[in-house]
Amino acid sequence: MPTLLVPDAPLWSLVLRGGVVYLFLITALRLSGRRELGQLTSFDLVLLLLVSNAVQNSLNAGDTSLGGGLVSAATLFLLNRAVGYASWRWRWFERLVQGRPLRLVTDGKVHDGALRSEQLTLAELRSALRKQGIARIGDCQQVVLEPDGTLTAVRVGVEPRPHAELLHPDAYYRI
Repeated sequence: MPTLLVPDAPLWSLVLRGGVVYLFLITALRLSGRRELGQLTSFDLVLLLLVSNAVQNSLNAGDTSLGGGLVSAATLFLLNRAVGYASWRWRWFERLVQGRPLRLVTDGKVHDGALRSEQLTLAELRSALRKQGIARIGDCQQVVLEPDGTLTAVRVGVEPRPHAELLHPDAYYRI
């Protein structure tokens, strides 16, 4: 019972391992492309489950104590919070971690190189536009593939509103 909470591995080792695994997974997800982030299929779910199982021992150093698991989990949550804060605080860091939006369509014309680089077919683009209620690519002023894998389409004739016009006069509003 005393070994239930006390980790077998040193705490610094669990924290270091958690950090390395976190950075590896962030990098791997970033390199896998935005298309994978936007479309979670059953194959992607299986991959996530297998990856989590594969990195388990490297994360906890074979430590099966409750304390070791809690230290590893706390390290991952703290790192995720820190990355979220850094992404909010510094635009360059957000672009590094999440990537940049990619324009797929401009003035009703498709950027073929952009589709190729993201391994999207014209049929997939049309399908995504239909889901947004847009029947033809020619009806789009622009279509952007966002860093999270979603498509944002702006119809022809829609003018973007300036940031100042979108702000509410109350600085902070709580219900």
